[in-house]
Amino acid sequence: MSEAACPGARQTATRVFVILCAFLTLVQINRLGGGVIANGLIEQRGISPAALGGIIGAMSLAAAAVQIPMGVLFDRYGARLTTSVLSLIGVLGISVFAVAETAPALTGGRIIIGVGHAGAVTTVYLIVLGWTSPDRVATISARLIAISGALSGTLATAPLAIMLQKAGFAQSFLLLAAAILVLTALIFFCVRDRPPGMERPVRPKESMGKAFAAILVMIRDPDIRGTLIMASCFAAPFATIGGLWAGPYLRDVHGLDQTGAGYVLLVMVLALNAGTLAFGPLDRIFNSRKKVVLGSCAAMVVTLGVLALLPDPPLWLALGILVLFCVTSPFFVVLAAHCRGFVPDYLAGRAITCMSLVGVGTIFVTQWVTGFIVDFASGDASVAYRLVFATVAGLILVASCFYARVRDIPPASAEDI
Repeated sequence: MSEAACPGARQTATRVFVILCAFLTLVQINRLGGGVIANGLIEQRGISPAALGGIIGAMSLAAAAVQIPMGVLFDRYGARLTTSVLSLIGVLGISVFAVAETAPALTGGRIIIGVGHAGAVTTVYLIVLGWTSPDRVATISARLIAISGALSGTLATAPLAIMLQKAGFAQSFLLLAAAILVLTALIFFCVRDRPPGMERPVRPKESMGKAFAAILVMIRDPDIRGTLIMASCFAAPFATIGGLWAGPYLRDVHGLDQTGAGYVLLVMVLALNAGTLAFGPLDRIFNSRKKVVLGSCAAMVVTLGVLALLPDPPLWLALGILVLFCVTSPFFVVLAAHCRGFVPDYLAGRAITCMSLVGVGTIFVTQWVTGFIVDFASGDASVAYRLVFATVAGLILVASCFYARVRDIPPASAEDI
């Protein structure tokens, strides 16, 4: 807690963080449950496999599209109010998705969900920023994101599949919408952007035009540009390897069946969340954010490089390398704290949402490019996936070269205010 917090604020902060963690857990079920949701759509809505990609992917594209205007809203009205209103849109989207019968209607529901819940992670980060001292922002936000990620990752697998089978598609998602609506009300009535007694820092008066123009001014800063380039790798590497190609790789190269590959993917997701939890305090331990991020990048390049170079690694080695890759990849909270250190408080929302835009957008591009690579080299599965590993490692290496030029802002620095 900040030294300026009034007595009793620590208990209030605990309540705030529990609400945010529960909210993020339920919201992320829509993002992490794609495979289970796809099966439900095929079985209970008769959706063809060809239409599933557009339905499932629509949410991410919509979320990317609204990042910049959402950042302006965060800075102008605060995280609590912005999230409370936008989450109502997300609840509406889940309700539409629950009762929709056709592919266009289902896609529309996913788009509305993407718009309404695009800022869930940013909300957690910004409210933690208001409730904790600067040197502990990465630690606390990492804990909340890791715990909610592990919980939602678990709920979005077998429990969601069982719910869809027992209660039906519509009832399951209407229940999810109702639960998120309750948590949205709790955010509005029980959560504040800052502890009681702490006023919001004064920000300059901005018209909407100036608010958007400030983003262009902000990204002219070479340090901010460097962090935004590095943001291209905070999600795309895992989303491309763990979220897309790890399953086919384990099946085509190592002969695992769907169940075996599913267990490995579950371990990879748990390793990712364990890594998120571990990354939180590293910037304070090393008193450097830049070194932590570059260390993460180096570990990812090495692990992917080994998989790219070895033509036929034994299964145990491939599994160990994939898990190590997952543990070392989630540097988002540290990079976000670094980026935040370059801007004043009234630009924090825009800075973090710019990062999110780059990160989410790169997921689509990287998955699309690697899809072409796998298709091009489809005659030899081993070569195809080795090229995928090499491509993702190359992306991380290039982004790291730009980020290496950025000046560091250690947690103990007086600049990080």
